[in-house]
Amino acid sequence: MKEKKSKTSIFLTNWKRKFSCYKYSFLEFLALKSKFFYNILMGWRKPVFLKEIKMSKVTENDFVLFIGAGILPSESILISEITNAKVVSIDNNKIACGHAKKYVKKRGISDKVIIKFADGIDFPLSKYNVIFIAINVWPIEGVLNNLSKNLKKGTRVMCKSYEEDIIKVLEKENLRDSFKLESKIQNPQTQSFLLIKK
Repeated sequence: MKEKKSKTSIFLTNWKRKFSCYKYSFLEFLALKSKFFYNILMGWRKPVFLKEIKMSKVTENDFVLFIGAGILPSESILISEITNAKVVSIDNNKIACGHAKKYVKKRGISDKVIIKFADGIDFPLSKYNVIFIAINVWPIEGVLNNLSKNLKKGTRVMCKSYEEDIIKVLEKENLRDSFKLESKIQNPQTQSFLLIKK
């Protein structure tokens, strides 16, 4: 019974994340087409992104991976602009990657923000010491399992979360021993958790 309840909870978590994937894809598409929508989207996003970048203490010497680039890789770009770090940003949606690559190329920052078509479930992680996970990443338990098995000790992981779903998944997947909860930010509709790989 407990295992069935756990699977149901993870299913609901992934359903919310999948829904947000479609919602944000639509908003990002509008933002690419209209300065008005871009300003609205970034007006909400930028303060959250700035807090996350500060909390994760990214420097230009870090190797940063962003999982869940989306159509408009705004946080990846901001990380690179603020810290001068090189950011590899992945997404498992080919269409999103195509739009993101064009946008980064148009901005002239393809050498600093690299967009790749890949999945966080099996992406090689050994060279990265800072990982960001977007709110639209699912199945989240698969990504967290990959991180728990393949990250170096001390790697910082910044996860966006709905209703503390990241913490619930860590508990349900028996991953609490893999990560230390370093700090948390309460955002208007989400939370951001900084985890450290043990």
